[in-house]
Amino acid sequence: MKKVLHASLASLLVLAGCGTKTESLYTAGTYEASAKGFGGDVKVTLTTDANKITDVKIDASSETETIGQAAVEDLTAQILEKQSNEIDGVSGATLTSTAVKEATAKALSQAKGEEEQGEEKALVAGTYKATAKGYYGDFNVEVTVDDHAITSVKVGENQETEMVGKQAIATLSEDIVKYQTDGVDVVTGATLTSRAFLNAIDDCLTQANAPETFRQAAAYEKSEHEETTDIVVVGSGAAGLAAAITAAEQGAKVTMIEKQGIMGGSTILSAGIVYAALDEADVPVMEAYYQERAEQKADPEIVNYFSENSIATKAWLEDHGVTFEFSGPSGTATEPRANFAPNFTGVSLVKPLLEAAKKLDNLEIINNCAAKEIVMQDGKVAQVKAEGQNGTYVFNTKAVVLATGGYDASDEMKQQYAPDAVGVFPLSNKGNVGEGIQMGIAVGADTVFNGGMIGFDICNASLPNSGQNAISFAASGYVKKDGSFLVKTIDYPITYTAMVESGEKEFYGLLNADAKDMGELAISLGHGYKADTIEDLAKATGMDAKNLEASLQELGIVEGPYYAVDVVPSTIGSMGGLKINTNAEV
Repeated sequence: MKKVLHASLASLLVLAGCGTKTESLYTAGTYEASAKGFGGDVKVTLTTDANKITDVKIDASSETETIGQAAVEDLTAQILEKQSNEIDGVSGATLTSTAVKEATAKALSQAKGEEEQGEEKALVAGTYKATAKGYYGDFNVEVTVDDHAITSVKVGENQETEMVGKQAIATLSEDIVKYQTDGVDVVTGATLTSRAFLNAIDDCLTQANAPETFRQAAAYEKSEHEETTDIVVVGSGAAGLAAAITAAEQGAKVTMIEKQGIMGGSTILSAGIVYAALDEADVPVMEAYYQERAEQKADPEIVNYFSENSIATKAWLEDHGVTFEFSGPSGTATEPRANFAPNFTGVSLVKPLLEAAKKLDNLEIINNCAAKEIVMQDGKVAQVKAEGQNGTYVFNTKAVVLATGGYDASDEMKQQYAPDAVGVFPLSNKGNVGEGIQMGIAVGADTVFNGGMIGFDICNASLPNSGQNAISFAASGYVKKDGSFLVKTIDYPITYTAMVESGEKEFYGLLNADAKDMGELAISLGHGYKADTIEDLAKATGMDAKNLEASLQELGIVEGPYYAVDVVPSTIGSMGGLKINTNAEV
């Protein structure tokens, strides 16, 4: 009897438990959401049971392989550990981390049933503010909305580059109001600034209670275009602009197309330096210098042509509005052949040339228009086909000038032509993926590839395209991670070669007290170290103290405080491509 009573009590307890409602956090299931990262949309897929996140998948295939994609494993682990979107993120992959946080928050909202279905919410009228983390620092963004539309976008003081970041911000601001969404295309060529700006816009729209229609992809009007022109110039860097202007001035009808949203190619990202012989007597000396630096692999006719025409080239640039502030030595040459445009920037080259180009009525300029194919008929160029933001293009033409840069932003092409550079971060224009070379090869063009890159070094690849990367140039020399000596600061291609040949991936640059400002800047960015003694610097960096001491002596750094900065190899261009003669004919 007691056993029966005990069983009955147990049954009552079970029944009582069934009658008590346990509050669930989520509706069990799988939920997806996306947010804008550095290179494109980042998608997060969450699986939940009633009370926890059980699985996380992050698709960051649009992000940089060595930065955003490399952060996925860590970000996944953080979400599972925190059971939230409130994660720390991964240092150096800020835009990817922010996208993952935003997408995770959206997916969790779905899991909680917070996303409204059916009738669309209205905007809450007002002006909303957010901060964008730009290329050269933070800047403020304001979005004003009424109850149904975005009425204005305003941007505060910022340090973005005039024809890159500032151009991108202006274009995006106009498009956001025009298309009533922050789902507009990023301005290629200014991706980091674009993403930072759009993330700030999205923040403002979230504050305004904006429905998802204000995040949808912009409805760009696309159509088919066909036109006839004498010459198509593909690419708008210094080479493309010079070719287009010259042809137009000679009376040709010219169409210059640029696949990115801003003009200037890698030139606009450069330091604005133009090399020229000092005088006629210096031409053979200059020619010998470049052939020596090329290890005698350069085409002697091309090097001779370049040297002989360098003085006239500089004069042509000056005739078209370019100015130079001073000249000085560069590389390992002692002669002052390097002519520096104002503010040490390629903008000072591109801006006057672009202004000169726009004055020519027979020169048409189309950006956001990527060449895809050259069509030949009877052995001659007949058409160039292209695709762009506004649709497809067919240009019937007599000739095409390929001024599309190299391939150092394409690991696929580097694997084929310069395997030592696979995985090395390109500081050049991210559009340098070699499609101009590939289009030439597709129609039978001859090629010359001797391997190699235009080597460079940067503070750290986790600062992609940041204006702070030049910190590494302040170093007196470079050491391996164990502190053993690598190379003195002589010329960046020499530094790059030493790094690649060492077989290692990461290094330290050692700075003396004269470069303390750059050292302190590196510290503020999380990529610098400072100590009053060699022993303390060794502890801070993990270097061997004896190796470090020997390296400092080799570099003549004898007094503290001592500074070290993180350094990795980088590139600013590639070697090799389509074979040409001195008329630039393929």
